[in-house]
Amino acid sequence: MREYLGSLLLAGGLLLVVFGESVAHPQTQLPGLESQPDSTVRLRNLFVEAGRGSREAGGSLEINSSPTSSTSFVSPAQPSRMDRPLRLSVTVDDESFLRVKEGERIKEGDVITDNRRERARLTQQRKSLSLRIQSLKDKAIYKPFEPRAPIPSKPLPPAIFSEEEAAISHAQLRLIHAQTVLEAHTALLKGENPEKKALVNKADKGLSSAQQKIERQEQTIKSMKEMKLQEEILQHESAKLKQLNEELEVAQSELESAKAQLQASSIEQQQQLQQLQIAVQIAQSELNGAKSKLTAAQSRRRLLEYDASIEQAKKVQIENQTQQEYSRQQQQYGQAMREHDYQLAQLNISLSTIDDKLSQIPVVRSPRSGYIRRIKPWVGNNGKYTTTITISFTPGG
Repeated sequence: MREYLGSLLLAGGLLLVVFGESVAHPQTQLPGLESQPDSTVRLRNLFVEAGRGSREAGGSLEINSSPTSSTSFVSPAQPSRMDRPLRLSVTVDDESFLRVKEGERIKEGDVITDNRRERARLTQQRKSLSLRIQSLKDKAIYKPFEPRAPIPSKPLPPAIFSEEEAAISHAQLRLIHAQTVLEAHTALLKGENPEKKALVNKADKGLSSAQQKIERQEQTIKSMKEMKLQEEILQHESAKLKQLNEELEVAQSELESAKAQLQASSIEQQQQLQQLQIAVQIAQSELNGAKSKLTAAQSRRRLLEYDASIEQAKKVQIENQTQQEYSRQQQQYGQAMREHDYQLAQLNISLSTIDDKLSQIPVVRSPRSGYIRRIKPWVGNNGKYTTTITISFTPGG
């Protein structure tokens, strides 16, 4: 098989075109050329063997490290010895891509050309992006706390005014009783006391009777004097007149006493009437006071209900504000998560782009171990630079 491949390479030459990881030839891949930083060419051994076959004819291998250039291995028609040097023709975008120098010992798989500047730049960008991605992943976005369920308000106790209403009922009963007593005694107390009035009338009649007796006795004595009766008779009648005058004085005294009693009774009746009127006024005042207490209790109840409604309104307002704040925080949390995911996706896209660029940087590795015997001067053409590197088994070739 080795002789067969060697004959193919020596007879016509095999042209391989490398695009990143793609190879133009459908069955053969260039040894020593890879598109990823740490990968190696799987068919290196095959080309080493082919190179051994080509050394017999003094063959050469052309390698282009530019993504759009071609690589070929050319062998002359004449065979040569096994220690014949291997010549590599390399084309790059910049002379600085060359990583070896004349006289340097290399091993199979060592890098010959590589765009380390671009690789270092992209690697630094990748590290920076990786740090940003990790920092973004580590960034905590806290979900807002759901507000607690509102504590239900305690209902107000029922409005009870039984005490005040009972006081009003009692006051009304007392007022009715006082008014009834006053109405029942007003006519009697406003009139004269019949007993005392009877005593006055009796005393007045006794006084009138005494006066009439005195007048008759005086008329009798006068008649007797005109008739010139005896002195003893006149003295007797005068004594009777004197007795009648004494009785008149007694009657006058009794009349004055009866009138005084009647006057005292009238004053007492007026006082009783006033007391009854005052009792009615007191009962009315108590009724008004009881009604005022009921009104005050109702006012306090209305004020308590008003305060409770205000507190309930404040509580509802606070709950609404809390829900609005929670909704706003949820929106902010959702927006932050979307921005976080978007930024993370963008950074991952950028990271993938850099990985793609890194994978597209071509790397030429040595197909065998040996020494860099010679590096021809660079030849530029259309922005590309080409040189031929000779690899020998011994330092002197």
